[in-house]
Amino acid sequence: DYLLKPIGYDRFCRAMEYAHRELENTGRYIEVKVSRIMVKILLDDICYADYSNHYIQIHTPQRMYRTYMRFEDFSKLLLCYPRFLCCYRNCIINMDRVVEMEKNEFLLATGDRIPISRSMRLAIHQQYADYQFKHLHDGISDG
Repeated sequence: DYLLKPIGYDRFCRAMEYAHRELENTGRYIEVKVSRIMVKILLDDICYADYSNHYIQIHTPQRMYRTYMRFEDFSKLLLCYPRFLCCYRNCIINMDRVVEMEKNEFLLATGDRIPISRSMRLAIHQQYADYQFKHLHDGISDG
């Protein structure tokens, strides 16, 4: 995005806030042990993560990483970022990777369909809608 003269102070402040947020998000990663080797995974690359048989499976467009960790400990690494949402027991999605939210599931850009907890459906739908609204609202506009 770029700014056109004349530029108002409010527009300038919004542009700077947007740039600051983008810089903060660029290059952020988590570090997990995969096959005895510490691996850095960019937050932007994570589509979703789920837990099965004592292992966290972190799904990215390129590959799936498997690490031995409690889901409770792993979720603390991701859920501190607004883009991540726990959509059912032992599964976290990256809302930036969602193409469509349906009544019972999320459709991700990878084609994966991630179910939504029946008991938490309304809260999850609301959290996703709030995130999308904030994401659109905080974007840069000429007005």
